[in-house]
Amino acid sequence: MICCERNNVYNIFQRCKIDIILLKRISQVLNHNFFEDLAKDEDLIIEDEETEEEKMNQKAVYQFFDVVPDVLNEMGLDAQIMFTRLEDHKDFDKCPTPDFALVPYFITLSIGNTMKERIGENPILPISVITNEDGCEIEVCQNKLYNSVDVNIKLDYKTREEWYKTLIFAFETYQRVGRR
Repeated sequence: MICCERNNVYNIFQRCKIDIILLKRISQVLNHNFFEDLAKDEDLIIEDEETEEEKMNQKAVYQFFDVVPDVLNEMGLDAQIMFTRLEDHKDFDKCPTPDFALVPYFITLSIGNTMKERIGENPILPISVITNEDGCEIEVCQNKLYNSVDVNIKLDYKTREEWYKTLIFAFETYQRVGRR
């Protein structure tokens, strides 16, 4: 029912990570929301009382995982989403990296704040904010050290249509400035 051979189904249980689209398909087939289970995982729950901002960020992330893979599929693009935060790694504590990345593109997403707010002014990583006529806002970070470009989207609550327009704008911008 998930379009997977029997031996591959067993392999899913051996993995330490799972593709979001696959987890969504499994959730649909089993009629169980595993994303909700992950959101309620005690290891992920913060002991302190959550602020309104934290609650809004969680709502935005839940909605992001519910909407964006489908939008990417509609666009004919790879819908793999990768976690990129490095805070748990002792050498990268408080590293101002984005939270998620769209694989295999140089398009990232940061929860709650912009990349510019995380990184600040940095001559090696200058960041510019671009807004289109639809009001979609993205950031373009040019890494002067490696001569690369990253397009970042602030991950906040957006309607399906807003995500669609924002993603189109991000991919168009990346095609224009990222391939120079």
